Amino acid sequence: MDNNPSADISVDLRLSVSSKAHKPTAVFPKLSKRPSEGQKKVSKLLSEILYANFSTDSKMSARKFCVGGNWKMNGDQKSIAEICKTLSGAALDPNTEVVIGCPAIYLMYARNLLPCTVGVAGQNAYKVAKGAFTGEISPSMLKDIGADWVILGHSERRAIFNESDELIAEKAEHALAEGLKVIACIGETLDEREAGKTNEVVARQMCAYAKKVRDWTNVVVAYEPVWAIGTGKTATPEQAQEVHAFLRQWLTDNISKEVSAALRIQYGGSVTAANAKELAKKPDIDGFLVGGASLKPEFVDIINARQ
Repeated sequence: MDNNPSADISVDLRLSVSSKAHKPTAVFPKLSKRPSEGQKKVSKLLSEILYANFSTDSKMSARKFCVGGNWKMNGDQKSIAEICKTLSGAALDPNTEVVIGCPAIYLMYARNLLPCTVGVAGQNAYKVAKGAFTGEISPSMLKDIGADWVILGHSERRAIFNESDELIAEKAEHALAEGLKVIACIGETLDEREAGKTNEVVARQMCAYAKKVRDWTNVVVAYEPVWAIGTGKTATPEQAQEVHAFLRQWLTDNISKEVSAALRIQYGGSVTAANAKELAKKPDIDGFLVGGASLKPEFVDIINARQ
């Protein structure tokens, strides 16, 4: 017999994952002949490696944690300089991607003050490159001044400025085509949640994106329950995880298993340093989109929630 204990092993590894239970079932190779002790050890090692690599926790860690700070219509040169100084001097988790959604007028200013490892996002962009659209900003303009992300579909754009699912999806399509990465926001109102329509609403919003987005590589979805934005209320970690798990299943059923496994889904809605760690432990929560707390020093603790 060959001295190599793995020489007679015909390896054919397959992985069957139940999208509902998120628990892998591994099917291991049959040995071509009665296994030696060395072959048994190799088979055991393969089993351990496969389970380690494809467990839910491993899939969770494979999706790089992403924390966005949405400053909204806040800040001036003095306060922005202070925030950027805090972020520049802090020990930020290198395994967490950080993006700052800055008011458009200060984007270049913030870009020049922030560490190069921190991304900068516009808070909105229109669906075409240029034209007679007074007050609008195009993705190409954002790129021109150093932004690499854009936040689209935030509940405030939907509710206050009456942006439809279709318009938001068209904006996302154009932004991606122009080379920006997109934080695509979704979420239900309090009335919709109390009526038991949470899944229906987020599925509708995701359907609009799915009609326009062909490549999800540069998309991060941000689930933000509208009733928890700026109210001091927040979904419990269990409530947030429930919706994130639904979205993960929706992606499997309507896009692909590959996209479902790879796409990052942030949670947004009164995220603070006090609740970030518990939220970050949930397997389908891949980061946060943070509002008011991103203007404060505690934002560093939120960025480091997985440490």
